[in-house]
Amino acid sequence: MIAGYSDYSKLIVRDKIWILWTLPAILLLFFDFLILELSIWNILMISLLISLAASTVFEIPALGKIKSINLQDLSFLLICLFGCVGLIGGLLNYIDVEYYSLISGEEDINTTIWWTLLFSSFLIIIFIITYKIGIIQGGADIKALIWVTLLTPSWYFIPKPYIYSHTSIIDYDDIMFQIPPSLVLFLWAGSLFIITPPIFIIRNIVKGDIKKLSDLKTAWHATKMPLSEIKEDNIWLLSDVVLDKSGDTLNTVNLFMPQRDNQNLQDKIEYLMSKGLKSAWVTRKHPFVTYLFFALIPMFIFGDPVAIVMS
Repeated sequence: MIAGYSDYSKLIVRDKIWILWTLPAILLLFFDFLILELSIWNILMISLLISLAASTVFEIPALGKIKSINLQDLSFLLICLFGCVGLIGGLLNYIDVEYYSLISGEEDINTTIWWTLLFSSFLIIIFIITYKIGIIQGGADIKALIWVTLLTPSWYFIPKPYIYSHTSIIDYDDIMFQIPPSLVLFLWAGSLFIITPPIFIIRNIVKGDIKKLSDLKTAWHATKMPLSEIKEDNIWLLSDVVLDKSGDTLNTVNLFMPQRDNQNLQDKIEYLMSKGLKSAWVTRKHPFVTYLFFALIPMFIFGDPVAIVMS
């Protein structure tokens, strides 16, 4: 929630936010493991996920500069070491499984949780790679998904979705397989992102702002505002003017994406007003991490949509 608000209002989520709230959350996860009486290998496996997540907010220490290593680097290396011990211990104890039993939940809880943590580790690596190669471009978006994977690696650690615990529509025992909570959150956020354009179009039709065909270029993700009322900085202007040779306004144009220039927003507004424009299409900067936050609602109500379809 804090990350979503920060990214929406300030367009940045500082690393200290992730770090600040990680420690108490990790402690809660650790106590969860103790309550479930999980093995030492599972407890140590938490460190593997922590080290992978930490690599996105801390600089990975270079082993070649071991003489100049500081306390932060030493802590990171120790966490990695604990994680590796948990990985090796789990491989020695839980590698011999029947995968059908593992997926169906028939294996003992230690085996199931260890494999879940192993899969979560690979999932975090995949998230990091998708960010590095540009498939998902928002750093805060990736960190949010990684932190959800870290803190809720399995459905064991979050309440049953409402549809299972308070209704008889679907029997939870009939669910054989669920994808990780972080992927479920990503799916629901993507769904919310997809249904947003129709909502914008309907809203703009009701307001009477769609007056020509070219308005549809912006109406699916923007709203029209009087230029005199635009005071915020976290918006993009999607209207511009085309001038004739004498510098007079020839016509107005709607932009699919905002122009990349160094002009101040208020200067741009004053320029458009000087050319006769009274209103303009604007869109707020909606980071995907905001959709991830709102996706918690359908996630806690319906759970895994893939599991529902497959059940």
